[in-house]
Amino acid sequence: MISVVIPSYNRRDCVVALLRDVFAQQDVVEMEVIVVDDCSPDDSVETFRREFPQAKIFVNEKNGGPAVTRNRGIREAKGEIVVGFDSDVTIPDPYLLAKVVKRFREHPQVDGLAFRLLKPDGKSEDTPRWWHPVPIQKYADKEFYTSYFSGTAYAFRREALVKAGMYPEILYMHYEEVELAYRILDGGGEILHCPDLVALHHANEVSRRSEVTVFYKPRNQILLAAACLPGFKALQYVVPRVCYQFAKACRGGHVKDFFRAMRSARTLLPTLMQNRKPLKFETLQRIGEMRHGLVP
Repeated sequence: MISVVIPSYNRRDCVVALLRDVFAQQDVVEMEVIVVDDCSPDDSVETFRREFPQAKIFVNEKNGGPAVTRNRGIREAKGEIVVGFDSDVTIPDPYLLAKVVKRFREHPQVDGLAFRLLKPDGKSEDTPRWWHPVPIQKYADKEFYTSYFSGTAYAFRREALVKAGMYPEILYMHYEEVELAYRILDGGGEILHCPDLVALHHANEVSRRSEVTVFYKPRNQILLAAACLPGFKALQYVVPRVCYQFAKACRGGHVKDFFRAMRSARTLLPTLMQNRKPLKFETLQRIGEMRHGLVP
């Protein structure tokens, strides 16, 4: 069975459209649909329960962010496969979920599937969310093993997600998929980019998008390195990025936000270091090799 997990925050109409696409496939695959609302101030929850009584609706006690909300959906899931969609996604393919099941059967060694993300026109690549180790111009329409997936649309074996520790909640948002992907690979798993698994991303920017850029990104780059990378590699990763983010903050007038991010990182580091688990050398080597476009 597939468990479709949808985090929701103040995007009632977007989630309604997504749920219609998902439930249009209920006769094709066995599935459950889980919506986790992160304390939306609108009438999202009432609308979902009224229009989609077959969905399982959960509401966080307090706003926890994307990582917390996705993790709750994963914990509530009963299916062997978890398919995650962000709330600003639609699904053009009525057989998408059936293709997910087929792909896992064809590749029993694969733990996760990274979807191809397109803009609403169904043709243009969603380039801001292409963080894969190979260039989008050459590999967007190809299968390849990857060290990344976007939380916008993905599928994983639930057992692999739980084993990897699910999304790191300390990050709140941004880079949480990066660390989870690293943990999957470090456990011996594989993530496959599948160009025929397509989701349309409507890029409904959150109201705090600037907060992501000026605060969460510089902070979480430090936290990611501290959590996953061995000492010297952590410095190699952090130093140029911190310098770049500081220069960018100076140019954009966000110096106060940059130093706020640094203070937050310093505050969280002691807690993070208690559970620090650097990636194995073999995992780092595999990630490096993926830049050459390894194909199944």
